[in-house]
Amino acid sequence: MKIFIAIFLLAAAVLVYAIWIEPSWIQVRQVKIVDPVLAEAWGKIRLMHLSDLHIRKISRREKQLLQLVKELHPDLIVVTGDLTQWSTNSSQAISLVKRLQAPLGVYGVLGDSDLSDNRRHCLFCHPGGNIHQQRNQPRILQDEVIRVSLPHGKMTLAGLTPDEKQEKLPSLEFTDDERQEPVLFLSHFSRPFCRDWSDRPALCLSGDTHGGQIRLPAFFWKLFSPKSDPEHMAGLYKTGVSSWLYVNRGLGTTTRFPLRLGVRPEVTLITFHKPGKNKKHGGAQQK
Repeated sequence: MKIFIAIFLLAAAVLVYAIWIEPSWIQVRQVKIVDPVLAEAWGKIRLMHLSDLHIRKISRREKQLLQLVKELHPDLIVVTGDLTQWSTNSSQAISLVKRLQAPLGVYGVLGDSDLSDNRRHCLFCHPGGNIHQQRNQPRILQDEVIRVSLPHGKMTLAGLTPDEKQEKLPSLEFTDDERQEPVLFLSHFSRPFCRDWSDRPALCLSGDTHGGQIRLPAFFWKLFSPKSDPEHMAGLYKTGVSSWLYVNRGLGTTTRFPLRLGVRPEVTLITFHKPGKNKKHGGAQQK
């Protein structure tokens, strides 16, 4: 009998932790990408990557996020979709991302949950009252390529709009100069990049997976994950010569699965470095 009571209490403690503690315990992941091409093009910028906020209301986690932005001083902030919770009024998510500040700007793409609020999701891209005016804070990219000013030059930034079946291959138009330069791709799903753009110098930032929300062996996700790209559930991957993918574990959870266990919500800070004598490959360091 004592064994069953102990098991019950342990299970209850794990459930309390997974629902009420870990989902609000943000982890800052310091990712150092060692790549001569990207480091030469983008220099010493500090790039903050956020994803899958799934905001229903401004809670303790969202307030922590705003404080971390102030403390980490990123040069550029990007958000790879699912800013709002499924079928939820997007006003709270818009209110939060408007408060994100970085010297080089805040850019993002939408995720599938953002499109679930059919009547209001356009407000992510356009301020109310003038639907034809592009919102500048944050700037949401929809299958488009823009140039972002850096202290020493320009960055080519491309944003992909999510497709329900994750098979959409948008026609992105690059100028001759942009074709010669590395590209920072923003895509809620990693699959389009891995299939079609990983043969050029680039960094693709994506999300969607939440890292599974429960820490399990990689082979489990490859066998049973409902996601379209179970080969890339979380972290940094090298997909080609000077071509990289980072899949963010996300900040939020879904309404149907509101827990995390061994996969803390993530804020990622990415920097770029040239190889040294003892640096031949890219890697990730976590804090």
